[in-house]
Amino acid sequence: MKREKVCKIFCIILSIVIIAASFAGCSEKSNGSDDESKTTTTTTTTTTTTTTENLETTFPETATQKVYEGLKKDSDGDYPYKLAEYTSTYAASNKTRTENLKVSADKINNICIPEEKVFSFNQTVGKRTVTAGYESAKVIKDGEFVDGLGGGVCQVSSTIFECVLRANVEIVARTNHTLEIGYVPLGGDATVQWNSKDFKFKNTLGTDLRLKMTCSGGKLTCSVWSKKKIDVGDVKIKITSSNGSYTLTRTVNGKQNYRTTSKYKKAE
Repeated sequence: MKREKVCKIFCIILSIVIIAASFAGCSEKSNGSDDESKTTTTTTTTTTTTTTENLETTFPETATQKVYEGLKKDSDGDYPYKLAEYTSTYAASNKTRTENLKVSADKINNICIPEEKVFSFNQTVGKRTVTAGYESAKVIKDGEFVDGLGGGVCQVSSTIFECVLRANVEIVARTNHTLEIGYVPLGGDATVQWNSKDFKFKNTLGTDLRLKMTCSGGKLTCSVWSKKKIDVGDVKIKITSSNGSYTLTRTVNGKQNYRTTSKYKKAE
C-alpha cells in the first residue's frame, strides 16, 4: 500500500512538472512573437530621391503663381480667319536647341483660347524636364549664358508675343530678358521661367482663337486664327531706344493701347 501511495504521489508530481514546462514554453513563444512584431513596426527604410534635371541651371519654382483654367487643343475645328502671323529664325545646326524649340512649339500648336480666357505659356507648355523631351542648351541664369534644360524655349514665347501683339489681344504678363537676345528685336521679347516668369495674354477679341505654331528649316512661325471674321484694326508696332532702354508701343487705328519698356545687359 505504501509503495502504491508513493507511486501515485510521484506520478502527480511528474504531471505537475510536465504541465508547468508546457506553460513556460508557450510563454516564451508568445514573447518571441511580440519581439518580432516590435522589430517589424520599428524598422525604417532610407530612400534616395533623384531628379531628371539640374535645378542649378533650369527654372526655379515658387508657389505664388495664379493658376488659370487649362486650355485644350482643337485640330479639327473651323478657325478660317487668320488675324496675325510672325516668324523668327533659328540656327537649325544647333540640334539640341532646335529640339527644344520643336518640343515646346508642338505643345502650343492648335491650342485654343476661348473668348475672355487667359493663355499662360508655362501652364500650356509645362515644366521643362528630360522626361518631357527637353535637352541641354544655353539659357540665361544670374546674368550670364549657361547650359540648362529647355534652352531656346524663350524664343517660342517671344515669337508668340510678337504674333499676338499684332492680333490686338490684351497682354497680361510679359518680362524681357536680362541679356540682349537676337531672334526678335530688342524690346520685343518675352522671357519665361518655370513657375517664376510667365507670358500671358487674354483673348479680348469677342471670338474663340486658335494658335498655330510650326518649327522647321530654321523658321519658327506663330499665327492666330479666329472662328468669326473680325477686324483687329490698323495695328502698328513700334520700338524706340533711348539711353539703353527699349520702349515698345502698339497703336490701333492711331491710338496707343499697349506700352512696355525693357533694359538689357550685354553678354560678356
